[in-house]
Amino acid sequence: MGCGCGTLLLLATAGIGFGGAYYLGWFGPEDVYSAPQDPCAVLDTEAASEIAGNGENLEIFEADHSYAYGAEGLECVVHPGWGAASGHEVDLRVIVFTSEVDGLSKENGTEAAQAYYYSSRPESDGSESPDCPGVGFPLTGTRDGSGHALHRMDNLVLEVEVKPAEPDVQETLDEAGRTQAALDLLCDAAPRVE
Repeated sequence: MGCGCGTLLLLATAGIGFGGAYYLGWFGPEDVYSAPQDPCAVLDTEAASEIAGNGENLEIFEADHSYAYGAEGLECVVHPGWGAASGHEVDLRVIVFTSEVDGLSKENGTEAAQAYYYSSRPESDGSESPDCPGVGFPLTGTRDGSGHALHRMDNLVLEVEVKPAEPDVQETLDEAGRTQAALDLLCDAAPRVE
């Protein structure tokens, strides 16, 4: 009865190869998104402008919001502008995490997006997660007084923040109102992400 030592050695080598490739990140979900799209095309800037105060000096602009480790982000900022009497800054961010190869290992973009998504979790008031029809259940809550809502789609994170009013600017939304406004803007924007 032959031991089939050559076959066993081949199977062991293959097993180590597959296990090693899995450990080094070569097995995992592929990136769906390669770059963020124009965040101001995703945001309902009219609704955001009403939150920002819609004054004469209202500013709408796009900014870079990139991170290290393969993330590229763009941000649409709707700001009450200088001299505004009331309103809140609204920020919508589209952040794409792409897979990065470092030597033999591969950092997966979807896993990086998931890690960012959960590490950015806002403080919840303990209520049930709200539902975005056709989108799912985003994370919502407050962080440093801002209303905050996040949604992850594969290796992309969509994030909306409605900030507290600046000094000498009257608040038009309380903390709960800022959170609801962030959620409403997120639910509206998510279906437009391509």
